[in-house]
Amino acid sequence: RQATSSPTTDLSGTWTPIATPEFKAEYDAYLKNCSQSFLFRKVVVNGIEYQKEEICQLDNGERLEIIAMNPAGNWNRTLVASSADNPVNTTIVDPDKDTVDVEAWWEEDGTKHRSILRGKKSVNGGEFVTVRYLDEEEKDVLVCESTFLPPDGPSSAFQYGRVVWKFRRC
Repeated sequence: RQATSSPTTDLSGTWTPIATPEFKAEYDAYLKNCSQSFLFRKVVVNGIEYQKEEICQLDNGERLEIIAMNPAGNWNRTLVASSADNPVNTTIVDPDKDTVDVEAWWEEDGTKHRSILRGKKSVNGGEFVTVRYLDEEEKDVLVCESTFLPPDGPSSAFQYGRVVWKFRRC
């Protein structure tokens, strides 16, 4: 775990999702496991082609400024990476207007950026883990592994969820 990226890793760019039918089915299942309604899932999944992400990697990767843009609005956030001996939590406001904490760092010699979003009240302590990295074969493809870890204890509303996004650089 480290606070900076590899000198050869730069996630900066404008990215659009590669929205295959298989991805849309996986994304729908992921949202369902996060207890999202049928109507919400259909609107979000069917509008995925209109989404863009702008990433600006700053300070040797210590900060990732991310703007997710879609017809429903934008979500601006800055993720601050930190080392294991000095972990940093950043408070941000998510798209649902919930105040949450995010901890972030680089792994695998600074080639993969991991963040953990905690404190979202509507998921009762569940966590969202995201790993971002460039595809090894296609450097203009950003891979984003999104995992939902449901809260501890019995709950029929939340289940483990995982979806792998692929974005193409515009």
